[in-house]
Amino acid sequence: MTLDASTFIAALNGLEQSGDAQRIANLFSDDARVSNPLMTETGREGAARFWSAYRSAFSRIASSFTSILEQDGRICLEWTSAGEIEGEEVSYEGVSILEVGEGGVSAFRTYFDPTRLSAPRPAQA
Repeated sequence: MTLDASTFIAALNGLEQSGDAQRIANLFSDDARVSNPLMTETGREGAARFWSAYRSAFSRIASSFTSILEQDGRICLEWTSAGEIEGEEVSYEGVSILEVGEGGVSAFRTYFDPTRLSAPRPAQA
């Protein structure tokens, strides 16, 4: 499987719009490792769980990319995502690194500050 950044970004945008994780999960190899600061999964089925969990955290979400680097089977994406969680606007940024081989994405690691996913709540009186 030949996979580049634009293929991955299109699948992610599809997930964010439709909520269907299968398209993006199909980009991963059978032995892939997928992780972020909140969870780790393995395999294509694990990738489907990972991406379903990501999307279900938001009532809406959209990502944009500020830097895209591709070299020697690695893709590095710098991004900003904005959306809504439980009626509160959220915006956070991070970096994702993909390792791509013959069978698809073999490793996906993303780094961000998970505290940015919680909108500040007013103090209780």
